[in-house]
Amino acid sequence: MNTTNYNMALRFPGTLAGFERGFAELRAGLERIRLEPATRYNVELVFEEIVANIVRYGAQGHVTDIQFALDASDASLTLIFDDDGPAFDPRTRSDPKPAKSLAEASIGGRGIMLVRRVSTTIDYTRTPAQRNRLVVTLALPAADKQRENESQTA
Repeated sequence: MNTTNYNMALRFPGTLAGFERGFAELRAGLERIRLEPATRYNVELVFEEIVANIVRYGAQGHVTDIQFALDASDASLTLIFDDDGPAFDPRTRSDPKPAKSLAEASIGGRGIMLVRRVSTTIDYTRTPAQRNRLVVTLALPAADKQRENESQTA
């Protein structure tokens, strides 16, 4: 399938069951795009880390409404997360300090850092409707572009 103009939109509740359903729908949608395994892994990683944070921290007394969109072009993939949780700009979050030893290492707290490492841009807006909008862009490597060109000529 041609990644140009490929779009996907999902909406699900910010619960564990909603997360599972959203992740399954994302994976099914990604089957329609020919991506290198590393690129697909990065899309799934970003989705999992961002949605897990929304589910864990965004629901303060209510079930968060999560909307997700994926827009694919020849050069990049844009992942858009929209939720009605409390305002949170992950760009302001510092990376955790490296542990001096395995005994001092903590579990968790590295999701936003991982998202930063695999993305080319991260933008955040608090919308007038009091929703968080996080836009994460991933560059498509040359191998993904080559596979796409081959699928178009076949």
